[in-house]
Amino acid sequence: RRHTNMAANSPNGLKISEEQLQQLGQFKRNLEIPEQGIPQDSGIQDDTTLIRFLSGKKWDMEAAVEQYKAMVQWRKDFEVDEIFEWEKENPDRIEEIKSMYPSCHYGFDKEGRPLVVNRIGLIPCAVFAEKIGRVEWKKYHVLFFEKLMNICREQTKKLQKPITQITVIVDAEGCSFQHRHFTPYFKSNAGIDKQNYPEFLYSVTVVNAPWIFPTLFNFVKGFIDPNTREKIQFFSSDFQDRLLELMDSKNLAKEYGGECDTPLPVPDVKSCEDADPDGLMAQKVSMMDSFILVKECDDEKGGRYAWLFRVEQYNINFKVEWREKGSEEWTVVEDLKNVETHESSFSTDSTGELRLTFDNTYSYFTSKNVKYALLLHPRGTESIETSRKKTNEESIKVHSLDDILHTEEEESPTQCDNNDDDIKKSTSSDDIKSTNAPQGQQ
Repeated sequence: RRHTNMAANSPNGLKISEEQLQQLGQFKRNLEIPEQGIPQDSGIQDDTTLIRFLSGKKWDMEAAVEQYKAMVQWRKDFEVDEIFEWEKENPDRIEEIKSMYPSCHYGFDKEGRPLVVNRIGLIPCAVFAEKIGRVEWKKYHVLFFEKLMNICREQTKKLQKPITQITVIVDAEGCSFQHRHFTPYFKSNAGIDKQNYPEFLYSVTVVNAPWIFPTLFNFVKGFIDPNTREKIQFFSSDFQDRLLELMDSKNLAKEYGGECDTPLPVPDVKSCEDADPDGLMAQKVSMMDSFILVKECDDEKGGRYAWLFRVEQYNINFKVEWREKGSEEWTVVEDLKNVETHESSFSTDSTGELRLTFDNTYSYFTSKNVKYALLLHPRGTESIETSRKKTNEESIKVHSLDDILHTEEEESPTQCDNNDDDIKKSTSSDDIKSTNAPQGQQ
């Protein structure tokens, strides 16, 4: 099998192995694409694009052909070939998206791949969700990727080697739980990328990741292609060495330890969200007292809960319990003692309710200030209208023995189902029942 390591030239002059060259030829024949005479800037029939689809399916011919044909149909349905005309016709809307979404092409890595810097931590997510429609966002995302595809083709022609992928730096500084508002937009991107731009990401390096970021990522990672997830690395700090493995110092922004002084993208629109940098709800748990949250899952297919909290200065006991609908028994999910910060999740395939207890009954002298979030991602396809009707019919139950914040003034987490076009979004915390009561009383 020595021939598998031999460099060969494709009809477009790309250096690939002899075996891969033969598979590329077969791929073209299966798709009825001419084996010669297709220039690199020909759109989706060039060798650069075809190699991505083969590589994305680990050179499984049948799977690659199926995915490629599905992509061709999607491009027709979504009118991708007219995406640059859409750009010309909607300059104001595109500028508005750019003003809130700080992401750009920022030079190249050491191998000549386009480098993209995405400063997601600066996105004013609640404002973005209010002003930008889902279809519009999809078009903008596709437009950005099509431009990057063209840059890859130019680099392939210039360097005489396949440049089929991009390198990405994700700057998470500033991320808070308010970024849950961006979940449906992220889900749209992930679906499009997985099916229509396979193997387009070479590496994703997340830098300046705050303590809350793992929880946010755990909640959306199910949308991401497994091959892509393996390419993501996270750094809260000390990321310079990793970035310099990927790119020369002269091409790396000074903010990340490089020498390049080209300005990084900054949103023009600032967030109008609350001043809490984490975007979490706040609760005071008095001494010898408990704070209890109960969140119902009424989706027959169940759902996935995610929660996190941190205690300012001190610690607290924390218990999570689940009760199926119709049952009187609570099942303990986790029971933790003297915790300062914590994040976790729980999945269910049935209806019921989850109960979180912040227990400070053991403290005789000290009240605890807790910042927390509880999110539910249902698995079914309940409509927006049904969700809003349910939300309006419910009410919060708050009983306090001390001066606490009213949770009805906070905004509830965004919920999104498995249908990309149906997003359940409640505008208050009406689906969370919260109780401040001594242990043993609710």
